Amino acid sequence: MNLITVFTLFLSGMTAQVQGQGGPRRHNAHMWMFGKNGVQVYTADGSTLVKSTPPEKICKDTIRDNGDIRVRCDFNDVVSDGKKYVWAAVARGIPKIDVFRIDTGDLVGSFATCGDPRELDYHPLREEVWVHCGSFNNETESQSHMDVFSAVSPTATIPVTIKMHDNTLLRSNGKLKVAAELGEYAYGTVPGQSYLYKINMAQRSVEEKYDIAKLGLPDNDRFYGLYDMAYSPKNNHFFLRSQICCTCGFEGADDLECGHYGSNNITLPDGTETEGMCGSHCRGKAKDNIGIMEFDTATGKIIGTHPFQGSAPVYAPFASPDGEHIILFGMDGGKTVDILKAGSSGFKSKLEMTLKLDFNTTNVDDDDVFHDFAYIQHDDMNLFVVSSSSDYKVAIVDMASPDKTTSYVMLKDVPYTAGARSRQIEHVEGTDYVWIGGRRQEEAYVINVRTKKLVRTFMEVDARKLLSVTHHAFFQQVADFGKYMTQEGMLSNAEVQTVEEEASKDVEDVEAAPSDVSRGSASVSAQAASANDDNEVEKDDDGGNDALSIAALAISCVAIAAVLANVVVMNNAKSSTLGGQGRALTGGGDAEDPSVSQPPSVQ
Repeated sequence: MNLITVFTLFLSGMTAQVQGQGGPRRHNAHMWMFGKNGVQVYTADGSTLVKSTPPEKICKDTIRDNGDIRVRCDFNDVVSDGKKYVWAAVARGIPKIDVFRIDTGDLVGSFATCGDPRELDYHPLREEVWVHCGSFNNETESQSHMDVFSAVSPTATIPVTIKMHDNTLLRSNGKLKVAAELGEYAYGTVPGQSYLYKINMAQRSVEEKYDIAKLGLPDNDRFYGLYDMAYSPKNNHFFLRSQICCTCGFEGADDLECGHYGSNNITLPDGTETEGMCGSHCRGKAKDNIGIMEFDTATGKIIGTHPFQGSAPVYAPFASPDGEHIILFGMDGGKTVDILKAGSSGFKSKLEMTLKLDFNTTNVDDDDVFHDFAYIQHDDMNLFVVSSSSDYKVAIVDMASPDKTTSYVMLKDVPYTAGARSRQIEHVEGTDYVWIGGRRQEEAYVINVRTKKLVRTFMEVDARKLLSVTHHAFFQQVADFGKYMTQEGMLSNAEVQTVEEEASKDVEDVEAAPSDVSRGSASVSAQAASANDDNEVEKDDDGGNDALSIAALAISCVAIAAVLANVVVMNNAKSSTLGGQGRALTGGGDAEDPSVSQPPSVQ
């Protein structure tokens, strides 16, 4: 048996479906859908449902104001660490985080956290998941508005005391950002406070509070605080969206009517007590004219302000994954989108262009209809994708073209009559597919951005959160193993490439096989109504799977043994060549670096 055969068999064993230990394992990019029906996992194009977990298994009972008990699956945020787990913050009145296996979709457990968890962010170097909450956890007597989980071991206890206010603020959940480019610091905001919080991740405490009101904030007597923000890893700048207070309900107020949410007694920055509102309900009002503030993390200063497009304020800033562009959506029914080009560190970014989009603006002339976008840099594509929540249309902007050529894909060929509600846009990593949520219609849509066509429509679904999930650690392991074999002279580069292609094919073959999910389940019975192909997924034959599993395990064991034997032979040969000076793998010598055996978060 030659080495390339052994290596191929080894990888084939890694990609085999091993039943009885979490079910079929999947490594390629999939779309996870979180909502009232629980969690569903689909192939990239939506043609196959490979995993469905009902709400009873992942969400807890909550008690309504009238005393009724119900199971509530209302997800606030979801992230993937790309290695072992998918993490979900669930709004259910119980401060816990759900953790799922990344390769099988099975629930690992629900873990206690700070009160009202809202924002999640993953730090790849520290292998930690950070949680931003709105309050303390009264059950655990935790005195922290943030929590930290080890992505290596979710059960590890990590002491955290990050206090950002006196715990009396209502809806005090803010934004959170962690990134490798920010070093050992995270940054966060809290509504109603003028501070940008700088958090020391090693000490797990607030190190500094930047008072934006004292850092060159444009003159505005209604400034209330900060909330939305975007981060560019290119220049380590934050782009901050301010909040204001507005008066209402009396003659001479900003608005004569206070609207659906009513009013409160508020205190303006100058000390005046009056009737009105503060925060998100004042977004787009006359006094909401501060603009987007650009903050330099290196100097701790505001280096510029980006005015709103015309008379239309910006809903919130967003950043492209590479940090090259900052996206500013106008609150004008979807007519304009400002695109900033991130500058060098310490220098203000510049407006690159303003997109004029062709979306329906009936009854939403002054509304924010963009809450999300997808920025795709895949193969030869460099695309910006956005969908208005007041239209059945998707805009695909070619960012590589000089004039930013825009194409449109229709989701439905009917007029949009419902009220505007946020649409999530999620690109399935490494593919041509983009998913769009339509919560108002209880629908979800899949488009192919290369062919610019609608691929599939899901009916009667609650796509509250969509998340593209890829098991990056698996493919990195394949690449690292191939690189090692090449360096040791066991395989050529061409052979390694052949093996990696074979491994990828094995993964695709496994995922194309029937899964353990039945389309007859109640939670997904009416999905994919407009798809032309038959998406029926039947259960595997248990006997056949068992036989395949045993064979795969046996082949894997033989392959691993053969590979290890070759490695030992090579190491012994090297040791002999060096006159016995090679360090032993076990036994005496320097102690193992503790950072290898234990993640930073639990040291």
